[in-house]
Amino acid sequence: MRKVLLATTGLTVGTLMAVTSAIAGPFGNTVDEAKGNSQVVLDWLDGKLDNYGKNNVTYDGPVIEFRSSSHIPAVSSLAKLQIQGFDQLEKMSNGKIKVSTTWSQTVHGVREGRKAVRTGLSDQAPCFSLYTARDYNVVGGLGLPFLFNNSHEAVATAEQLYPKYLKKEFERFRVKLMREAHTGPYHLYNNKPVRTLEEVKGMKVRAGGGTHAQIIGALGATQVSMPGASAYTAMQRGTIDAIHFNDAAALIFKLHEVSKYRTANGFNVLTIEYCMSADWFDDLPADLQVVVNNWGRQMAIAEAVGFYDYGGLVNVEKMKSQGLEIVDMGAAELDKWKAAVDGVEKAWVADAEKKGVPATAFMADIRKNAAKFAGMTPNEVMLDAINNPVQGVYDMK
Repeated sequence: MRKVLLATTGLTVGTLMAVTSAIAGPFGNTVDEAKGNSQVVLDWLDGKLDNYGKNNVTYDGPVIEFRSSSHIPAVSSLAKLQIQGFDQLEKMSNGKIKVSTTWSQTVHGVREGRKAVRTGLSDQAPCFSLYTARDYNVVGGLGLPFLFNNSHEAVATAEQLYPKYLKKEFERFRVKLMREAHTGPYHLYNNKPVRTLEEVKGMKVRAGGGTHAQIIGALGATQVSMPGASAYTAMQRGTIDAIHFNDAAALIFKLHEVSKYRTANGFNVLTIEYCMSADWFDDLPADLQVVVNNWGRQMAIAEAVGFYDYGGLVNVEKMKSQGLEIVDMGAAELDKWKAAVDGVEKAWVADAEKKGVPATAFMADIRKNAAKFAGMTPNEVMLDAINNPVQGVYDMK
């Protein structure tokens, strides 16, 4: 069993991930280095740690079922990782919480997760705020460009800020947040080697909606909002010219089969929230509420690192081996892209402030936390989630 005692691990601290040009901070220069700097997460998923936080379970009643539903297929790598995570929830609860899962849109589609949780069809489901962007005034700030270098940095920041800025916004829909998630940085998958901002202007680019759509528009491209699963066919048919997508999901949707090039810009991540039934959580005994909070904070980082960051890096290598060519823009060219999307944040802040959102303070807190987590290895961020889980996400008994 792996001992988890300190907030540092002594593993190799790398620099900018050369293969992706998007994962900054102490992550690693090679896949092997990145694996070493992510080993605590990988061991957590495999159930090899001997410390999962302070989970003092005293409840001795019947086993409590936790129904999780998702639109993604059970055979996908993300589903497999989440199943590993559910195993740890069962372990942390001493078997008193038993997770049952349904996949592949059996219970709801990609846009209906929040409704499924609210109406009692599920106890947990992904509830993408980007698909219901008009319902939220704050969370869109987390998807603004050039805030984060990677998924775990974004997730750790969002988790810290959720109680102060986001809790009321989500709970007014009679759901609680199981965990915050962010994709890895988005890059441009296309069939021509886009190297300059001028070359992207006028292109029809798949975007996820909300803030993401505004970013694509600011680049001078035409954003086409559609679920990621529809992008492959749209690219085949010429409905779109390019797909702005994260590397972890790009391989799942086989974008390298319909794209010859990946232009590395990585200037934004998308938020993905997992909603939890308020009724289910409120009915839990106090000790299991603590377990659920501890698990949610750990699972958020585990998914960020295991699937989006380390997993995304591995996926890029696989796609490269199958012919995908990586186009890296120089710093001077990337600065032009930064300048092009600069107005997106300014407009978002101005609009949010009009609605009574303390947007300026929110953005300052985002950058403060992002800088903190950017200086930590994935192992250190995970250990922090284990030893110092965020409090205030839920109103506990």
